[in-house]
Amino acid sequence: MVDATGVLWLSVAGFVVRDVTDDGGELVVSVETTVGAVGCGSCGTRARAKDRRRVRLRDAPIGDRPVLIEWHKRVWSCPESDCATNTWTEQRPGLAGARRVLTARAARWVCDRVRALEGTPASCARSLGVSWSTVWTAVVEHGGPLVDDEARVGDTVMVGVDETVMQPAHRRRRRRFVTAVVDVTTSQILDVFEGRDARDLQAWLASMPRSWRDAIRVVSVDPHEGYRSAITNTRLLREVTMVVDPFHIVRLANMALTRCRQRVQQATFGHRGWKGDPLYGSRKLFLLGAERVNEAGWERLWSALRDGDPGGEVQDAWVAKEKVRDVYLTDDPERAAVALDDAIAWCSAVESGKELRRLATTLRRWRTEILAHHTTGASNGPVEAANLLVKQVKRAGRGFRNFANYRLRILLAGGLTRERHTVTRLRARPSSVA
Repeated sequence: MVDATGVLWLSVAGFVVRDVTDDGGELVVSVETTVGAVGCGSCGTRARAKDRRRVRLRDAPIGDRPVLIEWHKRVWSCPESDCATNTWTEQRPGLAGARRVLTARAARWVCDRVRALEGTPASCARSLGVSWSTVWTAVVEHGGPLVDDEARVGDTVMVGVDETVMQPAHRRRRRRFVTAVVDVTTSQILDVFEGRDARDLQAWLASMPRSWRDAIRVVSVDPHEGYRSAITNTRLLREVTMVVDPFHIVRLANMALTRCRQRVQQATFGHRGWKGDPLYGSRKLFLLGAERVNEAGWERLWSALRDGDPGGEVQDAWVAKEKVRDVYLTDDPERAAVALDDAIAWCSAVESGKELRRLATTLRRWRTEILAHHTTGASNGPVEAANLLVKQVKRAGRGFRNFANYRLRILLAGGLTRERHTVTRLRARPSSVA
């Protein structure tokens, strides 16, 4: 028998550590249950020990050392000849479930690693010497109840929705999208559903409790008609203000400027941007905010427009981009409305290029939702951060085909409150005084 240190490390009630050996590759820990009276589950008669059966379990590693637990299970028999139960093997779920290869501690360990994106089921399976399905079963058993807990999603006032690509297009399939629903206030991923159409969002809203839907007051989206029609044409939400994220609106203005620059470049020089071309050489400078351009930058910018923009179309697109940015450079809703109307009027002018006219159509269609940002303060920033986490999960898994597995991995990574264990804080050693 080993001393109490081994029992403390095992931390499972009702077990004692018989022996610990090191075979050079892994630590082998032999354990058994403490001796006690056991009754038959059928008749209640006191059972008698018949045999022992050695079961090998994989435990969580200690540092860089793999750990193998050998559980010497007791086999009991009922002395009553008329009892339907003849023999049985003891079970202790605290150490491991029935017919399990991983201990309960190892199962929690792999679930925590997958949840923290520190490992994948495949990498955990390799390190533990088990199959992928064994690890994934442990993740589902421990992570599934956490994700499905109704208390996980509390009352939410502001939510944001945005889509990401689950699977790219293939010659035999279309692109598969997933939409993440995020609490804008806490940045928690509330849920993930497949698709990005209006019917998909409406179906998800219908699955949520009525009390939760009634608490929503603000919904932040990107300029996608599917989301807007789902929110405005449904009776599932009441008194909801829809907000278009500032990032996407400014991005649309930047895209209009870039496409105009590329079109003028092709028409003027007869080729795409090459090194040394004035417009191509200043492509990043065009997208920089005017307040951040220094004196040398202004000289480069005007030189590029003079040499590469004979019709002034790129200059008009640059001015339109700055007018759109002016909408978000003020916190006053009235001044923002004036700036937005000025940008729409500038882009709608007869002499404007097709890129600006398309931008004007978008700004006019989403005018109310754009100005709602100044009254609610909501944005899709937390949703974009959640999308980054979703993409990290996708890269870690080398892509996904099963949506249920994908959803579980995403919600484990971003849908739960991070648990912090109480540890002793180590302070740096004070420097010695000479």
